[in-house]
Amino acid sequence: MATPSFKNLVDLYQKSVERFAGNPLYGVRTADGSWEYGTYRDFGTKVDAFRGGLASLGVGVGDRVAVISNNRPEWAVGAYATYGLGACYVPMYEKQNASDWEYIIRDCEAKVLLAANAKIAKTVRAFIDKIDSLETVIDLSAGEDDDNSYASLVKRGHANPVDALDPDPESLCGFIYTSGTTGNPKGVRLSHGNIISNVNAVQDIFDMCPSDRSLSFLPWAHSFGQTCELHCGISVGASSAICDDVTKLIGYLSEVKPTLLFSVPRIFNRIYDG
Repeated sequence: MATPSFKNLVDLYQKSVERFAGNPLYGVRTADGSWEYGTYRDFGTKVDAFRGGLASLGVGVGDRVAVISNNRPEWAVGAYATYGLGACYVPMYEKQNASDWEYIIRDCEAKVLLAANAKIAKTVRAFIDKIDSLETVIDLSAGEDDDNSYASLVKRGHANPVDALDPDPESLCGFIYTSGTTGNPKGVRLSHGNIISNVNAVQDIFDMCPSDRSLSFLPWAHSFGQTCELHCGISVGASSAICDDVTKLIGYLSEVKPTLLFSVPRIFNRIYDG
């Protein structure tokens, strides 16, 4: 089955959910040590609902939705829901200093912030009084009883759906910030066309298919992990198991049995040495 070219990230998401509806997408490790995968159909349902939830907070064209989280299915849901509103997604790392979070949130003028857990949410909610643009912090880990949780926004969006926009390729889809090791982090402004041109090019030169599976540990907050694993993987109907602890990576390899591994040299060296 030939892989189509895409004009923006919304187009990519919609076509892949339709083409690969019953295929597995993201796998998470359960308490009993097994891996549980949701389908592309499940993912599409959550993206559509969360888009409605973000819209209920007033997120629209040109707004910024920031996220502080390691790789997880909700990270990807938040990204594609944001793209569908014509807004920009701005990722940060859980291990960054709070001062970096504050700087980036202020610099990108984020309106809504997604936080991985209650501890991070508590820290960044203190920024609301200090950063004019920031209005709402959403806890990705809280339950439906919390009005400012991912679960409650998904529920709200199910009841109040909002159609996805069709962004122009030249419109911005997100910012990726540098580490800031020699000063304040610098935000790189990326358009839908920037990302999609890379996705389409990868499809021309690298043979990925729906039966492929990766073990995801490179951060999607970085351009390599986000472009090659997140977006390219979805574009061909592949699946990803989410590595929740990089120190367990070698053990997880034997459980997940990935056909693809997006990595950096030192990880390949560890595998080779083992």
